[in-house]
Amino acid sequence: SYSVPTWAQRFYISGEAVVPVANCDVKEYNSNPKEELPFKEYIKYWKEYIKNDYHSSRGCLYLKDWHLSRAFPEQDVYTTPVYFSSDWLNEYWDAIAVDDYRFVYMGPKG
Repeated sequence: SYSVPTWAQRFYISGEAVVPVANCDVKEYNSNPKEELPFKEYIKYWKEYIKNDYHSSRGCLYLKDWHLSRAFPEQDVYTTPVYFSSDWLNEYWDAIAVDDYRFVYMGPKG
């Protein structure tokens, strides 16, 4: 069965993170419009979406481009896989403390 990832429950319980969410049912300028939602609200939406046989009046919302490791540096949520251990892009951005290329993408099927 398809469900919300268990690791997401830790962040659901831990606080009021705000996440970027794209509406996959709408196209604007060849892209999906994004809004920010509290993570708790997004997880609630996702569970209801599954429960309603993958339908919602809000459309298919997908969490996209969340900088989770930047938002929660104390959580140690990101480990570079061994095959990508030469993470030169993030090594550069980490050194100048401006940005990163560690994103979370998740959402319901469909």
